[in-house]
Amino acid sequence: MSTTHSKPKPKARRGGVNVGLVISLAVFVVAVLAVAFMGPRGDEVTPLAGAEDPGTIAGLKATGETSGMGVPVVEVPGSASGTASAGGVTVEGAEWAMGQVPLDIAVRPYWTLMNTGSETVTLGEPQAEIREGCCPGPFAMDATTLAPGESTVLTFELGMSEGMDGWHDMGVYVPVEGADGEAVLALAVTGDFRN
Repeated sequence: MSTTHSKPKPKARRGGVNVGLVISLAVFVVAVLAVAFMGPRGDEVTPLAGAEDPGTIAGLKATGETSGMGVPVVEVPGSASGTASAGGVTVEGAEWAMGQVPLDIAVRPYWTLMNTGSETVTLGEPQAEIREGCCPGPFAMDATTLAPGESTVLTFELGMSEGMDGWHDMGVYVPVEGADGEAVLALAVTGDFRN
């Protein structure tokens, strides 16, 4: 009689846990969470790819317009402060301090000129004084004659590209003709154009 030897069948695990697999998964999850929550150190911020709002350019809200130079127009960065008055015309926010402005975009600093006097005034052609930097665009103004209480918006375009970068400082002077003769309203804008 021959004896047949059969291999013993492996015992099936029931309810058993593969400890090695659990430890590997736990280490992986901790590593992913550490990277996600610790992020960059210091003041650096690394945006996720595609995280920038499509309505912004370099973090500034796009207006949807294209400048005369063919680049996108964005909201004016920084802030306007101070008050200027001349010949019965007053401007709140007379000095724009734009801070850093990216290259290859356009901004349009603006001022609201309000006739706070008791006589009608006529505004002359604004003039730019380039104290540092270059290249202001042409001025645009809604109205040139203001009755008491009326206002108009004055703006012009600035956009710099490579080779025009750096600090820009400009004075903007608006002649005001009224009953008492002519006065000059002095405004200003500064910005550091660079990426």
